[in-house]
Formats: sequence, structure tokens, C-alpha cells
Amino acid sequence: MTYCLGLFCHEGLVGVSDSRTSAGMDHISIQPKMHLYDMAGDRCVCLMTSGNLSLSQSVFALIDEDLALGRRDERRQHLLNQRTMYETARYVGMKVRRVEQLDKEHLKRDGYTFDVNFLACGQIRGEPHELWQIYPQGNPIHASRESPFVQIGEFKYGKPILDRSFHYGATLDHAVKCGILSMDASMKSNVSVGPPIDIFVYKKDTFHVGRRIRLNEGDDFLVAIRKAWQEGILGVVNSLPTLAAEEDENRSPGAGQG
Repeated sequence: MTYCLGLFCHEGLVGVSDSRTSAGMDHISIQPKMHLYDMAGDRCVCLMTSGNLSLSQSVFALIDEDLALGRRDERRQHLLNQRTMYETARYVGMKVRRVEQLDKEHLKRDGYTFDVNFLACGQIRGEPHELWQIYPQGNPIHASRESPFVQIGEFKYGKPILDRSFHYGATLDHAVKCGILSMDASMKSNVSVGPPIDIFVYKKDTFHVGRRIRLNEGDDFLVAIRKAWQEGILGVVNSLPTLAAEEDENRSPGAGQG
């Protein structure tokens, strides 16, 4: 399994993904889950994926094939000639459905489900920056100011920090910190999520891949963030009011109800 996260804020977009691939407790390997595409000055697209690795690699193979053929035939549709980010998300969904047509019956016969999810974020000139999630059925939904982040994979441990600390009005630097903390929480509680961590930072209206960072397990920045967060949590817990023993004894089971 894996964990991928997209954050949508007024300054731009942040993508965060882990790199752990597991086929059992005794077989753990590293595979990047983030793929970046751009046409400098025109558009930038980041794709992240979770689920069955063979299925996601098949989708990327179809996307890359279209890009290669599109260089020789300008009429061919491909990832980087869609008019909007919505159409870009629909294009990826079309490739997901194509792989489903090829592999679904074989997976079903052997007891597997068709499990692959994508995040697509970026911007096309003349359009706003956007973040989309693409389901295994190929249909997409987008992030909004009210729901400014999207997660796929093992996301439950990384969601609480985002619910409490991230919002559309945040800066890109703040979004990066929230993304790293969310990923670190997932790695702490789930062995199927692990480093290296890939981070994509896109400033709106730049139309090219900006910052791409890879953090390994012992990276100084990751260690510093993790230590500061751990110490901060302990400090807050220690500063919380204590429930006095006499209050506990006088508190009836139904107190405060009704």
C-alpha cells in the first residue's frame, strides 16, 4: 500500500507521496508514486498513484505511449494537450478504464479487485490551478476552498493533522509542513507507508515544475521536523489541565447528559 496527498491553497499546490511497495511482510521495495510532466510556459501536471502497482504502471505506460506518438501526430490526444485540468483528469480516467478492460477479468478470476487511484494536480495556461482525485472507475472529483486536500492510499493516520491545521488560505511553506507531518504520522502508524518521501511544490501561474524534493529516512530536515513535532505534542499534553481525583469521585455516570 502507499499514501499520497495533494494540498490545494491560494498560492499553489503541494503533492506528497511515499515510495514503499509491499507484496508481503518479507518483500518490501521502493517505487516512486509521483510522476511530473510539463510544457514550460504552458502547463504543469503532477500525477500520484496508490493501489496495485502493476495496474498503475500499466496506466502510466499508456500515458507515455500517447505522449510519444503525439510527438509525431499532433492530432493524437495525450496528457499534455488537454484543454483544462478537468479534461486532463478525465483523460487519466479513460486510461484507467482501458487498463480495467484489459485486466479486470483476470484479476477477478484470481480473487483480486481492480484497485488503483490517482491524484492529478497542476495548471494549464488560461485556467486556474486545480487538484483532482480519479477513482478506479475513472471518474474524478476536485478539491475546493472548503475541502482543500485530497488523500489516497493509507490516509487515515495522516488526516487528523490536516483537519486541524490546513486550509485554503495557507501559504505554500505551511502546506509543505502540513504535508510532511501528515506523511510522518502515516509512516509512524502504518508499516506499509515508508520513505523516501517525494514532495512537489507548484507556485500558481508559473507553468513549470518548480521544486521537487526527496527526503530519505535520515534526512536532516525530516528528522528536525519530526523531533519538533514530537516535543511540541508532549509539551501540549503536559500543559493540559489534570482531572482531579475528587472531581472524578463526584462525577456521576450521567453527568453532563440529558
